[in-house]
Amino acid sequence: MKNPFTTIDKWSTWRNLVLMIVISAVSVIMMGFLTQTLVYDVYGEASMPDTQFTYTYDEILEAFNILGAQGLQIWSQVHLLDTIFPIGYSFALVFGLGLGLRATYPEKETLRVLTLFPLIAALFDYLENALIASQIGVYPNLSIEVIAISSVVTSIKWILLYSTFAVVFILMIIWIIQKIAIQLK
Repeated sequence: MKNPFTTIDKWSTWRNLVLMIVISAVSVIMMGFLTQTLVYDVYGEASMPDTQFTYTYDEILEAFNILGAQGLQIWSQVHLLDTIFPIGYSFALVFGLGLGLRATYPEKETLRVLTLFPLIAALFDYLENALIASQIGVYPNLSIEVIAISSVVTSIKWILLYSTFAVVFILMIIWIIQKIAIQLK
């Protein structure tokens, strides 16, 4: 069986990174535009859970009540694009990490495990989406327990994403310092 980190390293190219960034950007722009024009402009502005770090039952109930059953159904349809977005951002981060690790620490194979963080974040994003969809499906009979679990899942997703962005940023700084050190020699 082939080492998954070898495959990730092979696929970590600038072309693939840019492609995944474009996929992410297009999907988030489309979701934002469609959510604003088809949902919020018609049914009212609501702070939906996938954009927050954490939330409570009362906050979700308030957001769902603002949109109502019909607004929630349209929101759900628009957010089918959220099946594409996690693929785009997670692989963009995987490829960014792969490129960064290859450029800064090519000999440290153990650091390759960091490329799994964005993939795990995407899995948590999909779990979050399923939990939110389950509550939209039973609205107005929301479950305190499901919303509490969903909030934890959302927090874990954001922690993994923030951590990954921090690692990418740190790798960029290390790469710049390494390049400057080479120039000064």
